[in-house]
Amino acid sequence: MQTFWCQRAIPVALLIAALSMSLPAAATPPIKERLPLTLSGSGCDSKETQMTTVLQGIPGVTGIYFNRVPNHVLVDIATGTTNAADVIKRVNAAAASWQCKVEFIEGCISASMPTASAAPHHSE
Repeated sequence: MQTFWCQRAIPVALLIAALSMSLPAAATPPIKERLPLTLSGSGCDSKETQMTTVLQGIPGVTGIYFNRVPNHVLVDIATGTTNAADVIKRVNAAAASWQCKVEFIEGCISASMPTASAAPHHSE
């Protein structure tokens, strides 16, 4: 009977020890990038559903946001899975028949940061 309890106690102790150890983080989540896209053309307004379907079919697209800015769509992507050029190419391929064009907006949110200058800045 004592052997039975020893045989049971050892696996239980190992299980408790294994569960009490902290596990390392699985993996860092993918880095996301937000693409600000402008929609131009008379056919864009009525094609939100179709454009959403196209965007959802692109691997790496994690979010689609219409109507936050008029005539724009914000698209979140997982970098490394897709890129801005691929998203724009695929959406424009579908949007050509809708009389709609999608373009990337280089703005203050998406522009790369300028490097700091060592030269002093003069102001008048």
